[in-house]
Amino acid sequence: MIVAVASRGSTQWDISKTEAFAPQAMVATDQPSATEAALEVLREGGNAVDAAVTATFVMGVAEPALGGLGGGAVMVMRLPDGRETVIDGSPIAPRAARPDMFSLETGSDVKGMYAWPATVRDENNLGYRSVGVPGMLAAMSLALERYGTIDLRRALRPAINLARHGVELDIEMMLTLNQYAERLWMFPASKRIYYKDGGLPFHPPTALEGGGERLQQPDLARSLELVGEKGVNAFYRGELASAIVEDVARNGGILTLDDLSSYHAREVSALVTQHGAHRVATVPECGGGITVVEMLNVLEALGVSRIDRDTPLYFHLIAEAQRRAFIDRFQQLGDPALVDAPYTRLASPEHARSVCSDIEGALAASVRIGGAAVDAPHTTHVCVVDPSRTCVSLTSTLGAAFGSAVVVEGTGILLSNVMTWFDPRPGRPASIAGGKRVLWAPAPTIVSRDGTPRLALGGAGGRRLISGVAQTLVNVIDHGDGPQAAVNGLRVHDEGAGTLVDARLPQPIQDALLRMGRTVVPTEDTLATEPFGRVNAILIEAEGLRGGVSRLRPSVAAGF
Repeated sequence: MIVAVASRGSTQWDISKTEAFAPQAMVATDQPSATEAALEVLREGGNAVDAAVTATFVMGVAEPALGGLGGGAVMVMRLPDGRETVIDGSPIAPRAARPDMFSLETGSDVKGMYAWPATVRDENNLGYRSVGVPGMLAAMSLALERYGTIDLRRALRPAINLARHGVELDIEMMLTLNQYAERLWMFPASKRIYYKDGGLPFHPPTALEGGGERLQQPDLARSLELVGEKGVNAFYRGELASAIVEDVARNGGILTLDDLSSYHAREVSALVTQHGAHRVATVPECGGGITVVEMLNVLEALGVSRIDRDTPLYFHLIAEAQRRAFIDRFQQLGDPALVDAPYTRLASPEHARSVCSDIEGALAASVRIGGAAVDAPHTTHVCVVDPSRTCVSLTSTLGAAFGSAVVVEGTGILLSNVMTWFDPRPGRPASIAGGKRVLWAPAPTIVSRDGTPRLALGGAGGRRLISGVAQTLVNVIDHGDGPQAAVNGLRVHDEGAGTLVDARLPQPIQDALLRMGRTVVPTEDTLATEPFGRVNAILIEAEGLRGGVSRLRPSVAAGF
């Protein structure tokens, strides 16, 4: 792994990508195969919903660490008539889940991407007891049923072909498989699929050895075919449901057939705020959208758009708005069906002004609320804009990389570690409860102005994606950046455990942030990490569409 070097005058990564342009339609995803599959759907006359769903299924095969049938997904869409809506497939805890179902390890260790107190045997993050009810497939099916033009079988076809014929490994997948080998080796089906005989990972192509090895997933191909033939009932009530529950129960998990059969994705209204002259629509309630909105509202109240981006004050205020929004998130939010959580108040301009009055003129306090180690990539995001200017922003995830690490025997389906999203300590807003919806990070977002769509964006990277989406939006709307520059601009991230700063940030600014009271942690983004989240975005202009994607992933924006 490449070590971040913060000393003055040291070498830094200087990697970039060109910006994509197309006059009619554009797709931005984390893999070339997903982008091409979505474009093929659009060329055949399908719409943005069709394309986004197709790409998300492909991502579950092309990068199995990031998403798939056993995970969750949420999409925000803007229709040609200007209506915004959300299809929510967030995961849910099994009905048998209890606040004290996990025993805490003694000491102060934390584990998992949400840095909760460590549990005995890491059971809330790893293995069968971490499994809950996945919502990805239900959400994709509902989106196609209500807003698509193709059927589920057509949307699944590229993913089936890729699973059957194999994915050629790239360097990032190899790094991820190496990093998570210890977790995946614990489960025979997982080890058998993702590693060669003996446990070694497959290798990518090299200049001297030619083509790389392929990851084939025939069991997953058959499962996807079954879903295409019989619909979502095969997964939630039929053959696949039985296989999932039997495997989980046999190994000590608590997921039941009733949990699966009672799950339904839902369509809900978008959470909307104004940022300057722009309308921002994102996912409501338990997603990351509420925290993005609070950040944007605070930055608006602070007048940050009028502050020079090359000054310490700018990054100080960005970080402080993040810190305050995350403190509110950690202390007050949970499933509104079970927790009296103040979503409406936190999204209000009045709350932002009260936060702003506390921030102005003050240096950052050292308040430790949350925090997590830099992690390997997990979660994936798709943006699509079609010729009718239907816009879709869709985030899909397994939770941690490879989710629970459990592949259900005979199905090829990786199961999300749903319990990783819950606080294992009872008595808190995000504590475990049976049937409770997770408090998770996805923040797919669509921005419009004067009745015209302007920007579709979203990201990956646990809670880091929340600050990544907010900063990318600010870069475009407040500072006029193109999407490629906005996605890969200098970032900070602060949720109360210190301020991560992009190692590319000039040293005098880092030094000034230290003098302003911030605990500065210089952090270098690499091929194997995503310390600031990784955002994909499409900017919509009269002349056409411009796409931006992460400079350090195999992400591709393309169109026609």
